Amino acid sequence: MDNLSKYLEDISFICWVFEPSPELDLKWAQFGKKHPEEQKNILMARKIILQFRTEAKTLSEADKILLFSRVLKQIEEKQESKKAIRIYIGIAKYAAIAILFFSIGALLFYQPSTVTPEFYSFNSEEHIHSDQAQLIRSNGENVILKNQRPVIKYQNQEELVINQDTLKLKKTDLSAKQALNQLIIPYGKTSELLLPDGTRVFMNAGSRLAYPDQFTGDTREVMLSGEAFFDVKTDAKHPFIVLVNDLRIKDLGTRFNVSAYAADSRIETVLVEGKVSIRDNNARLFTKATELIPGQLAAFDKQTSQITVTRVNVDDYTLWTQGLIRYETADLRKIVKTLERFYNIQFRFEDPMLETLKISGKLELKEDRTEVLERIARTASVRITKEGDNFYTIMK
Repeated sequence: MDNLSKYLEDISFICWVFEPSPELDLKWAQFGKKHPEEQKNILMARKIILQFRTEAKTLSEADKILLFSRVLKQIEEKQESKKAIRIYIGIAKYAAIAILFFSIGALLFYQPSTVTPEFYSFNSEEHIHSDQAQLIRSNGENVILKNQRPVIKYQNQEELVINQDTLKLKKTDLSAKQALNQLIIPYGKTSELLLPDGTRVFMNAGSRLAYPDQFTGDTREVMLSGEAFFDVKTDAKHPFIVLVNDLRIKDLGTRFNVSAYAADSRIETVLVEGKVSIRDNNARLFTKATELIPGQLAAFDKQTSQITVTRVNVDDYTLWTQGLIRYETADLRKIVKTLERFYNIQFRFEDPMLETLKISGKLELKEDRTEVLERIARTASVRITKEGDNFYTIMK
């Protein structure tokens, strides 16, 4: 990550990201061929800069400089200074940026520093395609989780219990930046995780969670891709924060569900108990966070970046933690997507109009798969035909 600064400080690189031209395309294509070892840094720098693109607005060169300075500041603020001269240079640089910042009214482009380079890295990683659940520990060890619903527990800040096996944890240096563990749950499996602070997390199929062996600092932050239910241990002095691709979900001690699959068009947060606030990672300085009360659903539209809040029956969004799903006038498409993830199977609709059929009911997913599919077929008045080991066609 240390080499990112040279790209974020390069005006030519920033212009290429925002307004590519044949000349710039050629320049950076040739650079990539000459320096293949830099491909990862180039992709990461592009991703970071694009996170700050303003919607429906053409940026001036001055604005681009301001944006890159803000991104650079986010990264460098997270890195420890090793030499005094770097501190003095940094102060002078940011003082100059501050003068320019306010002189041209760039406050309009400002947003609080809410994400870290590790967060961008987590979201840029490819999903690991495997039928096995995995825990990639902070020391690089890859632990295969064999059970259908593996249980991982941290206890006494010294031990990690995976199902019935106990592993010793390396003593944490509270003053050092901690590497993150990553729990990966593939389609067809679920998991339960007891975090070091006592927070309980239920992981749904096709999900990933990044977290430290011990929370340090003012907040307790985790990163999520997929779906999880959080039963947060109350700690008023250290808010619990869930970072997903577009949102920052913050609470003190509460129970809530987050569905943030990359393939879905919406990110849904449902509050069962307590209080949470939700903020768009790209929100302006004066944009208010959206606060939920129990029984509310906040749906973030990835295309419009708009958040809508509605009242819902929370059981419809949380019973999956018990191996159940309840649906009330839901699209057949949505139910099918849940079944695909839970059983690691695929469906094809012979007629796309069948996707919009509305059905209501309750399913116990732990039952035999064939019986569950037959019940869905009867409820929706359709036929579900098996085409292969894990492939089905839905037809009238």
